[in-house]
Amino acid sequence: MAALEWYAHKALGDGVFWIQERFYESGNRANIWLVRGSHQDLVIDTGLGLRSLPEYLSAAGLLPHGTDGGSGRRPLMAVATHVHFDHAGGLHQFEQVAVHRDEAEALIRGDNFETVTWLSDSEVVKPPTPGWSASQYKVQAVTPSHILEDGSFGHLVFKDRKY
Repeated sequence: MAALEWYAHKALGDGVFWIQERFYESGNRANIWLVRGSHQDLVIDTGLGLRSLPEYLSAAGLLPHGTDGGSGRRPLMAVATHVHFDHAGGLHQFEQVAVHRDEAEALIRGDNFETVTWLSDSEVVKPPTPGWSASQYKVQAVTPSHILEDGSFGHLVFKDRKY
């Protein structure tokens, strides 16, 4: 299944998009957010990571070209609010990853106990690949590129979204 089929999004205005995994039906399903900035774009939480979220963002046209008019895109950073599987499962798909210092070690270890990985086959109503089973699912270990401390985002300018 292509990433374009796995995800869906809704534009909320002012460069903010709500993204969901269409075939993961659970009361635990996390919201995925894309927030466009003037210098960098942020993905807040990444879902399960069963299909490529960056591929979806690109194919759906959600990652515009940089402000310089060139062919390059603005940098993209994935930020995990916490490392539970439905929020952090797709972090491994991003070059820039930010997580709070209290969650970093669990993410670096790919610790399925601390990531609370309790995914079941019945929650994934359409398998992402042939033969896929929830028993195979594991949050992949990721070494964050940015460790967040309390108040880390204080330097960001939200009004004009510099990030």
